[in-house]
Amino acid sequence: MKLRRIEIENFRGFATPFDVEVDDFTAFIGPNDIGKSSILAALTIFLEGDGVKIEQNDGCIHGNPSTVRITCEFDELPDKVILDDQFETSLGDEHLLRSNGRLRITKSYDCTKSKIAASVFINAEKHPIDKDGKSLLPLTLPDLKKLAAAAKVELETGEATVKAKVRRAIVERSKAFSFGPADIPVGKNESQTLWDQILKHLPMCALFVSDRSSTDKDKEAQTPMGIAVEVALSEVQADLDRLATHVEKRVQMVADRTLAKLNEMNSELASALTASLKERPKWKDLFKYTLNSNAGVPMDKRGSGVRRLVLLNFFRAEAERKAASEGERPIIYAMEEPETSQHPDHQKMLVRALIEISEKGGQVLITTHAPGLAGEVSVNSLRFIDDGRGGNLVVRSAATEEPSALFGALAERLGMLPDNQVRVLICVEGMNDVRFLKHVSHTLNVADPNLPDLSSDHRFVFIPMHGGNLRDVVNQHLFRNFRKPEFHIYDRDGGGTYAAQEAEVKARGDGSTARQTQKRYLESYIHPAAIKRVTGETVDVGDDEDYTVKFGCLLKVKKSEAKFILAEKVTPAMTVEEIDKRDGKKEIRGWLAQLSKMASH
Repeated sequence: MKLRRIEIENFRGFATPFDVEVDDFTAFIGPNDIGKSSILAALTIFLEGDGVKIEQNDGCIHGNPSTVRITCEFDELPDKVILDDQFETSLGDEHLLRSNGRLRITKSYDCTKSKIAASVFINAEKHPIDKDGKSLLPLTLPDLKKLAAAAKVELETGEATVKAKVRRAIVERSKAFSFGPADIPVGKNESQTLWDQILKHLPMCALFVSDRSSTDKDKEAQTPMGIAVEVALSEVQADLDRLATHVEKRVQMVADRTLAKLNEMNSELASALTASLKERPKWKDLFKYTLNSNAGVPMDKRGSGVRRLVLLNFFRAEAERKAASEGERPIIYAMEEPETSQHPDHQKMLVRALIEISEKGGQVLITTHAPGLAGEVSVNSLRFIDDGRGGNLVVRSAATEEPSALFGALAERLGMLPDNQVRVLICVEGMNDVRFLKHVSHTLNVADPNLPDLSSDHRFVFIPMHGGNLRDVVNQHLFRNFRKPEFHIYDRDGGGTYAAQEAEVKARGDGSTARQTQKRYLESYIHPAAIKRVTGETVDVGDDEDYTVKFGCLLKVKKSEAKFILAEKVTPAMTVEEIDKRDGKKEIRGWLAQLSKMASH
C-alpha cells in the first residue's frame, strides 16, 4: 500500500482540517514553526511508528483539543482479502473504496483520557447503508440472518454460512439499503477481521527527527548491531548453555563444601543458608560495540556531521530489518531536515539515495530548508507549506498553481537560491538523464580533464524538469530569480518535440542555451556492449527507436526500472571508446565543452 494523502484536524497547530497529497518522494518546505514536523509526527502516530506517541497536550487549543483526527488515503491496495476465515473477497467488492480507487482510514484520539487509544474508521464513499446510515460489516452471522429474514431475502445454498455472501444477498435482493457515505468502525466482528487483513499491508513509518542526538550509543545505533550480536549468540547457544551449567555446578560444589564446614561450627546458621544462582548471565550485554575510524578515533569523538550521517544509516538499516521481520511491509521514511550538519556533497548524496529508495518501491517524506536538497528533486515533489487567509495553512505545489509562482515564492520567502559556487543550471527531463550525464562526464573527464566532471563539479546544478512540466519551465522562465545561465538538454523523442522551447531559451540573451539530442533519447548513446557486460542481455540500440521497453521485458522489470538500470549501472561501465563510437558526432563532448565555457564566464 502507498500513502497518497494525509489529513490532520485538531492536532498541535492544525485547528481546522489540513490536507496534503504526497508522492513516492515528497519534500515539505516552509518557514520555521509552520507545522512541517507535525505532519510527519501525525503520520508516525497514525502508523504507530517509533519515536512519537499521541499525548494529551497534542490537541489543538485553538480548535477542539479533546479530539484529534488523522486521516490517510492509500492506493496500490491488495487485490484480495480473506474474510470469514477462508472466504476470498476484495476491498472493492465490499464497497470500501473511494471513487478515486483509494482506501481512506481515519483514526480519532480522545485527548481527555490519560491512556489514549485510537478509534479506527474506514471512510467508505458509496457503501451499502441502512436508513440510519449504518453498515452491515460489523454484524455477526446470526444478526445478518435475522436481517435477511426481516427483509424477506431467501438465502441460497452455500450463502447462509458465509457473512460476506449474506451481506451481498441482503444488499442485492432487498430495498432496505442504499449506497452512501459511511464511517465504518473497526473492532467489531468482520470489521476487525478486515482491519487485521489491512494491517498486513499497511506501511510502516520510520521517523528520523532533526533534533535527535547523534552518538553510537543511541537506541537506533545500538539496535542493528545488537541484533547481529543476538544472531551470533543464537548460533552457539547450546555451547553457552553447557558453559553456564558447568560454572553453576562448580560454584555449587564450592558452596556445598563451605556450608559443610560452617555446619561443624554453627549448624543453626548453616541450616538457614542455601546456595542459589542470583541471575543467569545475559550474554548479549557483554558485547558493546562502537565504530572507530582507521586512526582509532571512536564515533563519539567524530564531528557532528559524521555522527549524524552514520546514525541516519543505522536508522535506515533498522527500518528495513523491522519491515522484513513483519512480512516485508512497505516502509515510509519520514525524515526531518536530513541535511542537518551535513556538507553540501553529503546533502546531495543523501537526497539521491532517498530518491533511489522511492524509485524502488519505498516512500520518502522529508522536511528541508536546504536549497541544495530542494534543487535535486522534481518540482512535482515539492510541497510549500504557507500561511493562508484567515490564519489557515495552505499547501502550494506545481499541481495547485503555476510553477513560476511557486518558485518565486520559495525564492522570496525562504531564500531558496543556489550557493555562490554555482555557475550554470543544467535543465534535463528527468533523474535518469541526470545519472547518465554525471556518469558519462566522469568517464570522459578522466581521459580529458578539460571536460567537466558533472558528478563532482560544484559549478553545476542539475534541475530535472520531468517531461510534462518542461514547457512550463521554459515558457515561464521559472528559474530567472536564480540569475544563472541555463543549459537545457531535451530528448528529440522522434520528432523535435521541443524545438520551440529550444529556440525560446536561446533567445533569452542571458547566456542560456539549449540542445536537442540528435538521437532519440540519452539512452540511445549507450553502447550495447556495455549493456551485455553489465546485464548479460543483448539488445539492439538504434538511434531512433525506444529499445528500453524490450530491455525491460528481457529483465522482467518495468520501463522506469529499465531506464534506471541503464543510467545508473550500465552508463558508468562504458569506456571512452564506446562512448565515442556511439556518439560519432561528438555531441556529448560538445555539450561538456559548452558547459565549461559557460561556467568560466
